[in-house]
Amino acid sequence: MTGDPAPGSLPQQVRLAATLLLGLGGLLVLSGVLVFLARTNIADGVVATAQEQGSATTPDRSELAGSLAVVGGVFVAVGAGALIAGYYLRQRRSWARFAGLGLGVLLGVLSVQSLLAGGGGPITLLLPIAAIGVAVTVVSALLSPSTGQWLRGERA
Repeated sequence: MTGDPAPGSLPQQVRLAATLLLGLGGLLVLSGVLVFLARTNIADGVVATAQEQGSATTPDRSELAGSLAVVGGVFVAVGAGALIAGYYLRQRRSWARFAGLGLGVLLGVLSVQSLLAGGGGPITLLLPIAAIGVAVTVVSALLSPSTGQWLRGERA
């Protein structure tokens, strides 16, 4: 007897991808809400820092707060998408696999862009590297043959 799971049981790859999507979605929703709620304080801090440094162009506080509101909204939307995909992936919905793949690729591309932008210290560089790892793990788990077989209801 091999160590294969029962025909109807959740494969390890699906469990891993769903867990990562749910965790990532929760963190993104929380981050988006916090950015939205603290947008005016963040904007005030950026404007004050620019004025202290004697910057030639001081950013407009209201435009910056509006941009942060949009960023918060995007975080919440992407996070909600990840939560929905993670939940319905466990419910054996094939569309959730493709939604998870899209979100994984999006996370990977944005993380590489953030990594290439650089700036900050070593801790700032660890976050995009970790996000790339999560993205690669989600995409590879969702592209595994056992995930496709399980979603189609086939035996492994």
